[in-house]
Amino acid sequence: MEQKIAAKLAAGRDVISLGIGDPDLPPPQPQVSLGELLAAMTEVLARSALTAHHHVRREPLSVRERMSRILGQLTADRFTPLLDLLHADEGRAGVVVSFLAILELVRERLIDLSQNDAYGPIYLKAA
Repeated sequence: MEQKIAAKLAAGRDVISLGIGDPDLPPPQPQVSLGELLAAMTEVLARSALTAHHHVRREPLSVRERMSRILGQLTADRFTPLLDLLHADEGRAGVVVSFLAILELVRERLIDLSQNDAYGPIYLKAA
C-alpha cells in the first residue's frame, strides 16, 4: 500500500500533463462586461485628471486702459453710480479689472467716492 501511494506521488511530481489544441484556431477571447469597461475608463480618466496642466494665458484686459475709460465716463459735477461702471456682460475678469481700476483711481485721488447711507449705493465723480 505504501508503494502505491509513493508511486502516485512520484507520478504527480515527475509527470506533467499537456493539453494540445488546434494551432489554427485563435485563442479564446476573455469575456469582459460593460461594467468592467466603464470602471476601467473611469479609472483612466481619474488618473489623467491628476496629470492635467493648467495653462495661464494673458487676458486682453488692462487696468490702465480701464482707468482711462472710467475717467472718461465721470464728470466733476455729477455723481455716477458704481454699478453703472461694472458691466456683468464683460464676465468676472472684466468686472475685476474695472473694480481694480476704480480702486487705483481712488488711491491716486483722481476720483471721489460717496455713500449716503450705510449699505447704500456707492457713487463716484471725477475729483
